[in-house]
Amino acid sequence: MSPQPNPSPAVSGVLQALLLAPLLVGAGYVFLGLTLFSGGTGDLFAWRMSPVTATLLGAAYGGSGVMLAMALCTEQWVRVRVAVAASSLLMLLMLGACLLGRGTLQLTRGSVVAVLSAWVWLGVHTAAPVVGLIALGAQWRRNARWRARSGRAEPRPPRLPWWVAGPVVGNGLAVTATGLLLYTVPDVLTRHWPWQVSALDVRVIGAWCLAFGTALLLGLCEAELRRVRNGMAALVGTGVLGLVGLLRYAHLVRWASPGSWLVVLALVAFTGLGLCGVGVSGLLDPPRPGSGPGGGPVVRPAQLG
Repeated sequence: MSPQPNPSPAVSGVLQALLLAPLLVGAGYVFLGLTLFSGGTGDLFAWRMSPVTATLLGAAYGGSGVMLAMALCTEQWVRVRVAVAASSLLMLLMLGACLLGRGTLQLTRGSVVAVLSAWVWLGVHTAAPVVGLIALGAQWRRNARWRARSGRAEPRPPRLPWWVAGPVVGNGLAVTATGLLLYTVPDVLTRHWPWQVSALDVRVIGAWCLAFGTALLLGLCEAELRRVRNGMAALVGTGVLGLVGLLRYAHLVRWASPGSWLVVLALVAFTGLGLCGVGVSGLLDPPRPGSGPGGGPVVRPAQLG
């Protein structure tokens, strides 16, 4: 029996080595640092921030680490391209936030560890776009070779049902709009924030909202939840870790402020949407070619005996 052709291009080894693997290592490092040492950013991190901000950013990096780990274990490009797009956008937005808020970075003041962290942070985000272009170029070449060999375009799955697409679109637009607001006018919002923040803190949170919102909207374009299952897992990780962090530092939050409950609502929405996405993706998975109703191989009469 001849093997089935690959339904889509494979993930380039260059992309895995230059982009996915380094991003996973970096996300894991920042997650551990900001989660375990949330109260020590002034001595250990690129800039000083409130423990509440630190633990929420740590949650976002923890969630992205789950996504990147799953992406590294994936062979098909269609199942990682949303994660790659969202991660690339985040790196660009973080570079912009750091350049605009460079006065807050501990580039010349603070402990040796803090100064070194600030320069490494700025250097990594400055180099990331160049490295990312090289990795994406390698993937583009692999995609072109696959199309030339197969002589066909990648198959498009049917549209998502409205009861799945609706929440994805609604949450994606809301998170994207919130991210734009936080990223563009952080100085105005710092005065009304439910805990102590700097303009850089708000802009970085906005960058994460833009990355998550863009990923949700791109997930709708993919029209198959199985392709964005790693992103849905990232939402679950971010939401759960963020809620735990808020409980940990609840005494530093002004709960009388409506903003504090908006943050809680966003984290709960992330968790619920991610759990639904992971669960529904299993129900909506189309059967694999050559598979029977239970997912096993189809046994043809010629194969019996």
